Order: sequence, then structure tokens, then C-alpha cells
Amino acid sequence: MEAVVDMEDRRKLLEHMILEFRNICYKGVVKGDQRKTILENVSGRFSPGRLTAILGPSGAGKSSLLNILSGFKKNGVIGSVSINGETVGDETFRSKCVYISQDYDLMDHLTVREIMDYAAELKMPISSSRMVRMKKVSDILDVLGLRQSMTTLVKNLSGGEKKRLSIGMELITNPPIILLDEPTSGLDSVSAMQLVSYIKTLAQEGRTVVSVIHQPASSLFQLFDDLFLLSAGKCIYNGPISGLVGSFSEAGLHCPKYYNRADFALEVASMSSCPGIELLTLKFNNSDAHGRKSSDEDVNYRNSILTPYRNTCLIRKSRRRYPVPQWKQFHVLLRRSLRSTARDFFFAQLRVIAHVVVGILLGVVFYNTGQDASTVMTNTAGLFFFHIFIFYGNAMPCTVTCRLSTVYFMLYILHPSISLSVPSEAKIFVREHLNNWYSLEAYYLAKFFADIPLQLICPTLFVSIGYYLTGQPLEPMRFGMFWAMCLLLGIFAQTVGLLSGAAFDIQMATFFVPSLSIPAMLFSGYFIKSYEMLEFLQPLSYTSFFRYTMQGSLQAIYGYNRTDFPCSQIMCYYNRPSKYLKFMDTPDTGFEYNVYVMLGFIALFQVILYICLRRRLRIFQ
Repeated sequence: MEAVVDMEDRRKLLEHMILEFRNICYKGVVKGDQRKTILENVSGRFSPGRLTAILGPSGAGKSSLLNILSGFKKNGVIGSVSINGETVGDETFRSKCVYISQDYDLMDHLTVREIMDYAAELKMPISSSRMVRMKKVSDILDVLGLRQSMTTLVKNLSGGEKKRLSIGMELITNPPIILLDEPTSGLDSVSAMQLVSYIKTLAQEGRTVVSVIHQPASSLFQLFDDLFLLSAGKCIYNGPISGLVGSFSEAGLHCPKYYNRADFALEVASMSSCPGIELLTLKFNNSDAHGRKSSDEDVNYRNSILTPYRNTCLIRKSRRRYPVPQWKQFHVLLRRSLRSTARDFFFAQLRVIAHVVVGILLGVVFYNTGQDASTVMTNTAGLFFFHIFIFYGNAMPCTVTCRLSTVYFMLYILHPSISLSVPSEAKIFVREHLNNWYSLEAYYLAKFFADIPLQLICPTLFVSIGYYLTGQPLEPMRFGMFWAMCLLLGIFAQTVGLLSGAAFDIQMATFFVPSLSIPAMLFSGYFIKSYEMLEFLQPLSYTSFFRYTMQGSLQAIYGYNRTDFPCSQIMCYYNRPSKYLKFMDTPDTGFEYNVYVMLGFIALFQVILYICLRRRLRIFQ
């Protein structure tokens, strides 16, 4: 009986999640420091059990309002947002409200069932059993009509199915407030009608559902209960759909018979200036949260239901921010990333193929140069090309192609408006993180470890092929040392590429990698030795990461008491390895020192990368 009563109370609590906002003002950056007023003193109330449409012409502030209400946008915003009349903290608010953006990207290489299963693991309490999660997922798929598509990859779904799946992912935790930004965009009339019908069902179950809608058909528009109409950043109507024509008539704006009310509302909202618009603005724009006060009965009932739960639902410090602990987040995200990566031909298979092909190419060009003292300089050039490919093959894809890297979301955080250069995983991270799925730390570590298999496989294949074909000494210790240097350089290169994307825009990011690597190559000791430079330039050689990878590679191939080379010519000047190492300004031993320095470079740049990502997330909001 107690369980039944508890569920009934929670149902009542869900039905009374009233979303209120007052005097919302927002100015967006247009050019440089110039700001344009997007929203001006907008107030309103969205009630549970009703489907509300936010309507308005382009530039009226619809999406901006939804971003502000969801908490996705904070900078430059003035006003207050509350639930049931009380202002709550971000963590509590996001546990009650989910935001589904217009471009809701999904992981293309997972099936519908897998997408939902991972969402359930991240969003449901850790105490929930696997059977409970499976039952929850199955019920949602049935409600949204996706059971027949459970084993279909996301990339093969239709537009309507993707929209429904995006809603289903957020229904895992039964959120009382759902905000949608133009869910019908890109859908045909039939799919749009089906989708809005599903959304209508969710609202009728007691949720507060608000959707931005763009020029709906009459049949679609009548599915909505309430309308919030914006014109040039101001509210000119806020109330039931049935009262729209009457309110406009009172302001002297008459809707023709048999005319689509949505089209008429948009035409009115698009008017630059007229007496009717001014009257509507005065009536609705400064209204106190939906233009009316709550009745005493409503207030008393709300207080009676909410009082037992105030300490658990409305006080910020009393609940954990994320549904599951960070170790669980890391575990789930790691499995999800590994599965998605394994199915991505461009990311995994093509990357492996590229390393194999280039390894064969370099091996053929520098064939057997490591076996003769007469070709020792040519062999060193081959080793240097090994490093160049490893560096650029791991750094540049992170900055340019937006498909071979692992943590590409920083490009989207920096420029969310650039769709062509925005990786889908960027949007996925931002949405899931701001919807309270998991922390940046868990995602960051999961993506780092998820790329380790490729970081091991690709350099291993590349080095193995090139090492054998170029005729390097077939000694396990020397091969392992050279492989370790290439592996560390690859990890560092990927970090550099990710950092460039996090710290700069896409044009500057592509310039940053060469700007960093060219001085490093110049001071590496390959083109000019440090003792041959001007005295004040010599300390700069210690800042070159190529210097340490080259020294480590030369020690692996020529150091540690290697025997003299055979010479196929009449005379070979560098027939003794120690003599050649001295010429290259490289000690015969001390390989560990180069390893430690490279690990230090990786750690330093990883810390800088994390700081940049954290900073960009704050800027995004």
C-alpha cells in the first residue's frame, strides 16, 4: 500500500511541474562587441498536461527562449526561471527538464536498441536491475512505434524515426518537463503528424511539453493546446489556441474565415508596427507568468503535494547531479565508444589501411638502408619520415577532417553555427552533458581510452612493416624501443590536434599544428645540430619534441653497444655506430630520459586540453 501511495504522490508531483519564467531579456552578439536584443521582458507559464507551441517568424527569439529555459544558454541572460514557483539550482532543474534540439545527432553506428540501452544505463539509477532497464526500454519503444526498428542502425533510420528515437532517449527517466526545438523540421506532413501525436500523448500523461514549431499546417496546429507567440523578441499572445482569434479581434486584427490560424498568427507577428501589435504587446509581454495568478485552490493543492518532497527535489545540495557515479559513466561510455568505433569504416578500418599502405611505401623507398654503413644518413632520413607521418597522421585529422579524432566536440563548442565543420559527436556530447547524463571527466577519459586500441594497432602495423623493409636490426629490444618512441609521438600528436581544435577556430586550428611542428622539426637536431646553432638559440632545442623522439629512435637503432656496420663501399666514414651517434649529438645510452620527457609533453598538453574544454563549455552557455 505504501508503494502505491508513493507512486500516486509522485504522479501528482509530475502533473504539477509548472515551468514559469519572468522578465527574460537576452542580447546576442552580432558582430564584434555589438549586441542585438533577441528577447525583451518575456514572461510566461507552461502548465502540465498541455502541449504548448512556441510560434513566431524567423529571428523572433523562439530557439533562444527555449535554450534559456532549458539552461543551455546562460551568458547575457537576465530574468528568472522557476519550477512550481521556486527557483532551483541547475542540477535539480536539469533532472526535471530535458531539451531536445532541432539537430539531434545520434551515433550512426549503433542500433536503436543499443542507443536506448546505453541511455538507460546512464540515466537510470545504478540500483536498477538489467531486467528493469530492458522493460523500460521496451515500453518506450512500443509507445513511440520503434519496436520494428530495434536492430536497425541509426544511420539507416528515416527522419521521423530518428526524431522519435531522440525523444525516447530522454523519456528513460520520465522527465516532467520536455522542451523541443522544431521537432517537425525536415519531415513530411504524415511523419510530422505522427510525431506531434506522440508528443501530444506525452503531454496528456501529465508532463509539461513545450515545442517550437515552424509554420504548421492547420491539422497539425490544432493538436496543440496552448500558444506562445513571439514577435521581434516580445510576446504578443500567451494562452489557449482557442482564444487566439478572439484576442486578436479585440486588438483590431481579424482572421479571415477558413484561414489557418497559425498562418494568421505568423502574419501578425511579422508586422513591423501597427496599433494592434502594440496592444497585444502591452497585454501579454509584461504579464505575470501567463497573465494570471494561481487560484488559492491551485496553490494549496500544489503545496500539499510538494511539501513532503521539497527536501529531495527542490533543494540543490540534497541530490547527486548525475544519476550514476562517474566510474559507471566511464564504463558505459567506454563500451559505447568502442562498439561505435569498431563499426566505423572511415574511423577504424581506413585508418589501419592508411598506416599499412604508408608503411609499405616508406619501406620500399628506404629498402634495406639500415643494413649498410654507406647508407646510414639515408636510413636516418627514413627514420625521420617515420616520425613525420606518425605526427601528422594523428594530429591533422583531429583538426581538419573531424572524423578520425575522438574528442571533436571542441570545434562545435567554439562555433556551434558552422554546420559543415561540426562533428556529430560534438553535438552529442554537448546535449548529453547539459542534459545531465554524465560529466566531462567521464567522457574525456572514456574517449581517451577508447582510442588506445587504434593507437596501439596502427603504429604497430606501420612500424613493423617499415622496420623490416628498411633493414633495421631484428632485435626485440631495439624494435620495442623504436616502437615505443613512435607510439608516444602518436599519442602526443593526437593531443596536439585536439588542443588546436579546442583552443582555436577551424582556420586557426589548421595553422596551429604546422606552426608548432615546424620549429620542433627545425630544432630536432636532424637538419642542424644544436652545437652548430648560434649560442642563444641552442636552449630552444630542448623544447623540441622531435628532438627526443629522434634521439630515442637513434639510440634504439644505433646505441647500446651495437656492433660495427658492414660497408659495401671502398670506405664508410660512419662504420661505427658510436661515431655516428656523436655526430648526431646523441648519447649512446639514456633512452629512458627521452621516454620520460615525451610522457611529460603528453601530460602537459593533456592538462591544457582539459582546461580549454572546460572553458569552452562555459563559453558555450
